[in-house]
Amino acid sequence: MEPGTLLAGRYRLDRPIDSGAMGAVWRARDERLDRDVAVKILLPGLDGAGERFEREAKTLASLKGPNYVEVYDYGEELDGDRTVQFLAMELVEGVSLARLLAREERLDPDRTMRIIAEAADALGAAHRRKVVHRDVKPANLLIDADDRVRVVDFGISLLVDRSRLTDSKEVLGTVPYVSPERLRNQDVTGSSDLYSLGAVAYECLAGTPPFPARDPMAVIHSHLYEEPPALPDSVPAPVASVVARSLRKAPDERWESGEQLAEACRAAVTGEIPIPPPEAPGVPAAPVDPEEPGKGRRRRMALVAAAVVLAAAVFGIVAWSPWTGDGPQGGEDESTVEAAAHTSEAVETTASPDPTPSGSASESPDAEESEAAGGTEDGGSEGDSGETSGGGATEEEDADEPKSGTTELPDVTGRTTFDARDYLEGLGFGNVVADVGYYAITPEPAHCTVVQQFPSAGSTVDYADQVTLSYHSRNAEGTSCEW
Repeated sequence: MEPGTLLAGRYRLDRPIDSGAMGAVWRARDERLDRDVAVKILLPGLDGAGERFEREAKTLASLKGPNYVEVYDYGEELDGDRTVQFLAMELVEGVSLARLLAREERLDPDRTMRIIAEAADALGAAHRRKVVHRDVKPANLLIDADDRVRVVDFGISLLVDRSRLTDSKEVLGTVPYVSPERLRNQDVTGSSDLYSLGAVAYECLAGTPPFPARDPMAVIHSHLYEEPPALPDSVPAPVASVVARSLRKAPDERWESGEQLAEACRAAVTGEIPIPPPEAPGVPAAPVDPEEPGKGRRRRMALVAAAVVLAAAVFGIVAWSPWTGDGPQGGEDESTVEAAAHTSEAVETTASPDPTPSGSASESPDAEESEAAGGTEDGGSEGDSGETSGGGATEEEDADEPKSGTTELPDVTGRTTFDARDYLEGLGFGNVVADVGYYAITPEPAHCTVVQQFPSAGSTVDYADQVTLSYHSRNAEGTSCEW
């Protein structure tokens, strides 16, 4: 297409202003209605993309709201011996978030949360219509002249109730922002978009995506197995907590909806308590404001009252009990006292006037009270020693302890996953896992052959570090390469 080309007898192309995965976007003039518009034209040479492009037009036309781009028209035009498909849309005067970040490097937390909240609202509305974007990234978030966020480019979106237009093994999206379930070729829901939006938020705050390695395979491995580095200290804890929950590996541990994420973003800015996250290890929970009125204070008072009643009841039993603790009755009474002590300790911590916000990456996945109570880093209270207290390890247990310290990781590519595992475990590595990769190699490797390893050979690692063996699978073999 050239400047001056007239499409459908009304759209006069002016100049190209952007390009995406499937099309080039032109500034154009609608000569019939005498207004400026944006015209997206399907790029030539994209076999089979026409149906997907038409779907994008219908998807955008179905989405209404201030955070979308309005669709005006869709059509086809003959250009020589080929048919050109085009989409006429509202012309948004503004800048993409990608260009804004390129110019400013990072954004302040308040502005970041506002942008993410507006994008989350738009995605949440799309998800309610069972439309998953699947390519949320800074380039697809526009900041218009009124400083309002517009979500654009639904070109690879998925209508959940309809058949896919892509091969089931094709991974679509942009690697720095793609969700773990997308990489594993699992079912895609709106939660995948929220993970990607969390990665965008992280980049806004840190100036780089969560996993910025140049090697795409290293980025993929990080999305699957690693936690992102901590955000800068200048990022307030409530904001960091919102981003951390968005980036959880398991979809059901993230925000339940775009609307809930948007609410949490706005609450984090005002200093209110974000919506409590589900229990999950390795991710900081939202910090609790000790001065927050309402439910939190009433709940703490109820817990304190319950603990006082329980402690008084147990104390009364112990005071007049004739049992010495030698028989079965004594054992039962002892366990009751221990439970009461733990309950009292948890409530006392909850009611503390100055709870320390959680920031540890090793929080307990157990009870909600444990997280709210601000227990120790291993998820229990200091008195919760249970099986680990009162006795040291035997000599036999000492002999079986895994190696500690660091060493150089050997090269195990070319071996089968089982041979590589046995070899590494024989050297003292205690955390070896296998994960299928997607490799097109000629000649094709044998079934279960390790093609890549993470960390790479020669890396200095700890014996306890996870070593992932990425292997080639021949589907016809039908046997598992994992354990």
